[in-house]
Amino acid sequence: MKYLFLIFFMNLLPQYTGKSLRRDDSYPRTFEDIKNEIAGYTDIAEAIIDLAVHGKAQNRSYDRLAVFADTIGPRLSGSKNLDAAIKYMFSALQEDGLENVHLEPVKVPHWERGEEFAMMLEPRNHSIAILGLGSTVATPPEG
Repeated sequence: MKYLFLIFFMNLLPQYTGKSLRRDDSYPRTFEDIKNEIAGYTDIAEAIIDLAVHGKAQNRSYDRLAVFADTIGPRLSGSKNLDAAIKYMFSALQEDGLENVHLEPVKVPHWERGEEFAMMLEPRNHSIAILGLGSTVATPPEG
């Protein structure tokens, strides 16, 4: 069955080469359309680069990164450091006079590492070093 699907897909592929598979006609359909759309942003991209390299934003990215690394530290999801970083950046962007600076509610899962251990029971008892990954669930008591 999977080979039948593969043969069917391979027969359809040539007629869609260079075209979007989306049904939405507003989406660029060919590589040339995408290239032209991207080229339309040249002036905006050059203005941003000019501001960052020569304008009043010169070296600002490095300074802000230094503040994050030196004073806020790691920003794990749901942590106090993440809240501090968001508040810092929100007020910094407002002070820069940027338009439409706002916060939006986002649900971010928060996971805290619990106690982790594993033990081999057969053929003998032996402790095993393990590391639980974020958002993993515990093994039930019955094993």
